[in-house]
Amino acid sequence: MAEYLVSTCGLSPEAAAKAAPRFSNLTSADRPDAVLAFLRSQGLGKAQVRAIVSRKPALLLSDVDATLSPKFTALRALGLKRADASRLFAFFPSALTYGVHSNLLPRVLLWLDLLGSTTLLMKWLAKAWLLKYTVDLLLHNLATLRGIGLPEARLTALVRLRPTIIMQSPAKLKALVARVEACAGVPPTSGMYTWCLFALHNIGDRAFEAKKAAVTRGFGCTDDEFAAMFRRAPCFMFSSEEVLRRKVEFLSTACGVGCVVNNPVLLTFSVDKRMAPRLRALEALRSRGVVIRKTSVATVVRLPEAVFLERYIHRYKQDVPQLLELYPQSH
Repeated sequence: MAEYLVSTCGLSPEAAAKAAPRFSNLTSADRPDAVLAFLRSQGLGKAQVRAIVSRKPALLLSDVDATLSPKFTALRALGLKRADASRLFAFFPSALTYGVHSNLLPRVLLWLDLLGSTTLLMKWLAKAWLLKYTVDLLLHNLATLRGIGLPEARLTALVRLRPTIIMQSPAKLKALVARVEACAGVPPTSGMYTWCLFALHNIGDRAFEAKKAAVTRGFGCTDDEFAAMFRRAPCFMFSSEEVLRRKVEFLSTACGVGCVVNNPVLLTFSVDKRMAPRLRALEALRSRGVVIRKTSVATVVRLPEAVFLERYIHRYKQDVPQLLELYPQSH
């Protein structure tokens, strides 16, 4: 059987040797052949079939009519296109072992309801094992977030932005909620709560403390000032510690801690692609005698790209040609 798994299914010799004992009582290749033919008939390519068999080799022993076909039929009945149904099983082969009514349909239906579209369902299936988690677990976590007062519209937006937030144990979710309270102190009714939750979900305690130290030590600001910054722009913490430290160093010279405490969104912008080029462009204009009304670094950096280009680049590019070098149009 190991040779069959290699030559017919495309498994590596190592994977085939590991899976072969499952087929010790098999006297014919009729059933594996039928399974492979069925999967291909559903539009699954060679690589997808190989991935499914590698993940769940025992599926080759399935009865196509009794076990596999009903699952594809059930998903098509929900409105999924043939290609999407096939991709769903390619992304998560374990779903082919689920009971249609006990596990498969309840999980798919819940995610369709939460995500709102097949498009988002397929997007997230490609990134995360959505169907691994029971309906009971997901509903429990949703109830926890509703219980702390998170508005329904923001809960929906949060799940669509990062469904993995409800794909964790109830204890871990409660710990995450506690971290938001400790690190930001922002109420669940605030529009920034979900962003703080999202940020802390993606940043572990150790990494968070290291990045916090880079900011507080670099700016010389207090814990309260940092908390205020995090509440207003939690996404700046997605930068690596090294990148964050460079942003702090740049902004300390460009505008000072007070400016950043009041405008923490500055820490979300790139030094090389946005902040430094914009400030160099304005310095070039001033050096050529162009009178620019007094404006803060925060205002200049936060301007939408189209507005900045029109106000400072396109207007003066004939008089100050080097602007196009200092601030290339690729920005």
